[in-house]
Amino acid sequence: MKFGINLLAVMKYFPLKLFSKLAVLSEELGYDGYFMADHYNLPGPIHECLEPFTTLAHIAAQTKKINLGTMVTPIPRYFPPQLAKIVAHVDHLSEGRIIFGIGAGWHPPEFKTYCHDQTFYNSSQLVNRTIEGIKLILKLWTEKNVKFEGKYYSLKRANLEPKPFQKPYPPIWSGGKGDFMLKMAAKHFDGWVYVNWDQKNSEDYQKMVEKVKKHLQVFGRDVNKFTFAIQASIADPLERVRAFVDAGCNYYVPVLGYPKQIKTDQCLPAAKNFAQEVMASLV
Repeated sequence: MKFGINLLAVMKYFPLKLFSKLAVLSEELGYDGYFMADHYNLPGPIHECLEPFTTLAHIAAQTKKINLGTMVTPIPRYFPPQLAKIVAHVDHLSEGRIIFGIGAGWHPPEFKTYCHDQTFYNSSQLVNRTIEGIKLILKLWTEKNVKFEGKYYSLKRANLEPKPFQKPYPPIWSGGKGDFMLKMAAKHFDGWVYVNWDQKNSEDYQKMVEKVKKHLQVFGRDVNKFTFAIQASIADPLERVRAFVDAGCNYYVPVLGYPKQIKTDQCLPAAKNFAQEVMASLV
């Protein structure tokens, strides 16, 4: 059983030092991973969002062993080759500690402001661009003189160097809860993470886990080598966390912040309390 922590990078007045302080403390407390959302703005009155990869690079220099990742990066908001370069570089700066969480995206204003063509695509296009985009990224991470002809992206004799520090590339976790994305997670990726904003119970989570497991078996993949993660509230009591573990979760990520704002002076004590009250009982 592993645990991560996520201080969502959406806060008024940007207490930048808090993020590095939490990462250092989390490593000391025994958390396995430190994660950040990948958003440039979100609904609501607060639009101040930290850029995740530059922040993770900064945190990598202050930590030694804790894994660092995004939860999750909306592939269609980026131009995939550029994203491939960014992630590979941060993987080197962290000496192989990156976990690459990916998703399709969901917030229209964010795409219309920051996407390369300033377009928010329909649901089908978001999913298809995600799958095609990650296929292109994987080719750039593992091949030379890449030629790629897709529906949305194309390259000729493209080379990305250096390749990622981790071989063949960092672990990739897919977000999403739809049947197609669950199937794609089982077919292509190393893990699946459910972001539990809608407060589903452990029974609902277990149903999704079982779907992924069935797909893994169909694709001939080892269920025991797959990560079943969930991001949920750091305020969840031990009994609720244990229920998700019993439902199949093997990587639990408590989150501090949006959409339920937490005061900055409560973040470090909350991380300590979760480690002492929950992690100590389940690790």
